Parts: sequence; C-alpha cells; structure tokens
Amino acid sequence: MLMMLAASTADSSGRDMSAIFAPFFWGFFVSIFLGGITIVQAYVYFPHPTDRIGVQVIAATMLILDLISSGLVAQSLYYYLVPHFGSVLPLQTITPELSAECMISGILTFVSQMYFVYQIYSVRRGGLLAWAIIGILTLLAILTFGGGIGCVATMYVFAYGVLADRNKDFAIFFGLAKGFGAVTDIIATIAMSTFLSKARTGMKHTDSLIKHLIQYVVERGAVVTLIQTLLLITFYAAPNRLYWLAFHINVTKLYANTFFCMLNARKNLWDKHAPASSVMLSSVSHNGIEFRGDAEEQRNAISLRTFEKQQRDSSPEMPTITKSVFVA
Repeated sequence: MLMMLAASTADSSGRDMSAIFAPFFWGFFVSIFLGGITIVQAYVYFPHPTDRIGVQVIAATMLILDLISSGLVAQSLYYYLVPHFGSVLPLQTITPELSAECMISGILTFVSQMYFVYQIYSVRRGGLLAWAIIGILTLLAILTFGGGIGCVATMYVFAYGVLADRNKDFAIFFGLAKGFGAVTDIIATIAMSTFLSKARTGMKHTDSLIKHLIQYVVERGAVVTLIQTLLLITFYAAPNRLYWLAFHINVTKLYANTFFCMLNARKNLWDKHAPASSVMLSSVSHNGIEFRGDAEEQRNAISLRTFEKQQRDSSPEMPTITKSVFVA
C-alpha cells in the first residue's frame, strides 16, 4: 500500500483524462440533479387517488424506469473510472449497462410521446386534419421507438463501435431515433397549441387557463426538442468526443420530469385561474379538460358546462360556449 502511495506521489501530475471523461461525468452530474427533481415531482403527485388508474400506472412506470436509468449510468461511469482508472482501453467497448439504458430511454420517450398524442386526441375537434395529425404523430413515435430498438441492437452486436471507431449502422439508427424524436416533439407541440387555442371560450378565467396550458405545452416541447437537437448535433459534429453522451443520459430525465410537471400543473393552474365563485371543475365527458382535485373537491365539484350555462343565463351578452378541452 505504501509503495503504491509513493508511486502515485512520484507521478503526482497523473494523466489528464478530462477531455475524454468530462462530458460523461458532468452529464451524469446534471442527470442526478434532474432525477432528484423528478423524485420530488413524483412525491407531490402520488398522493393523488382521484387520477385514473391508467395515468397512475404510467406515472409509476416513468419513475421506476428513470431510477433504473440512473443506476445503469452510474455503474458504467464506475466501470470506466474506478477499476480502469487512467486507461482509455475500456472505452473501446460500451458497457451492457449503457446499452440497456439506451433501451430504457427509448421506452420512456415512446411512452411520453404517446401520452402526449393521447392528450392531443382528447382536445382535438372532429375533422380529417385532426385525425391525420394524430396518425402522423403516432407513426413518428413508432418510428422513433423502432430506431431506438435498432440502436440498442447495434450497441450489443457492435459493442466495439459505439464510443470509439463508431459503427456505421449504429450511427444510422441513432440518427433515425433522435431525428424522428425531435420531429415528433415539434409537431406535437404545434398541434397541441393550435387545438388549445381553438378551444378558447371567450370567458376570462377559462381563456386565461387555456393560455397558461399552452405556455406549459410550448415550454415542454421546447425543452425536449432542444435536448434532442443538441444530441444530434454533438453526435455528428464531434464523432471522436463524448459530448453527445452528456445529452443522451439526460433525455430520459427530461421526458420524465416534464411528464410529472404537466401532471402536477393541472390543479395549480386551476387554483390560480379559478372563477371568483371558486367553482371547481369536475368532469367534462366529451372533449373536455378534466382537472381532478382531492376527494372533498370532487364531492363539491360541478361541471364547466354547468358553470358556463349559469354565466350565460345571468349575462345576455355572454358569448355562446361551444368548445371545451381535456387534460388528464
């Protein structure tokens, strides 16, 4: 032990590995921070028994996969930096854990995008254009997931052609997965914002609520699209560096984080923009937005249409309400 310490003292300058491992290390550091935010968001959400069981299952799945993703990345970072400290030879092959994390990232991306497509389906109004947009988004989400599966397969088959001497097949599948993912998020954000804009009722509180929903949708779309775009740029612009890996290990975190943010924002938005009479929105069964409160609020809730009808009856100049939206 003393001999090892003496040797290390003699060569105190060591070998500078920052150019190689810095993106991986700092990317993991940021991912832990984002993962902590997701855990807090999940803690806020899960005492939420009024949500449909399907939404709760999806939320639980997102959280579990996100935690597993962090563990897999941590194991890979440990493998490269601890047992093989000072050596770049292990970087010639990618760990099975990082390959598995890529699969989890694909699943999380697909679940998040399909849930967003479901939200668009909920707020859409009838018409071929709406159905065409939903169909296109579904196809793009499937292509994104398919590209991810192809990417994972090549990572296992060509483990020596991922981090160094990049394999051509891996580069193609990776580009398809991230490219389709970015396009899906862009189209979904535009579609959701458009449909929500058309759902304005002319009532101050309802329109204010919809305005802030659109703001959340745009912010969510901008964040996930930005990370996908930066991932693509760094992947192809710097093929001999690991800059892309820093963005890749944070894709999972951002999809999970924005998912829980949207869930938790519903009640906060309604509390902020509720009418002065404190009428609580209950359930609009046909193309409506649903804000679910606690059990007491559910017992005292009345539907938005009932409230709007009362407003029209009391004010002959109130415009007719023909549109409603749904957020589950």
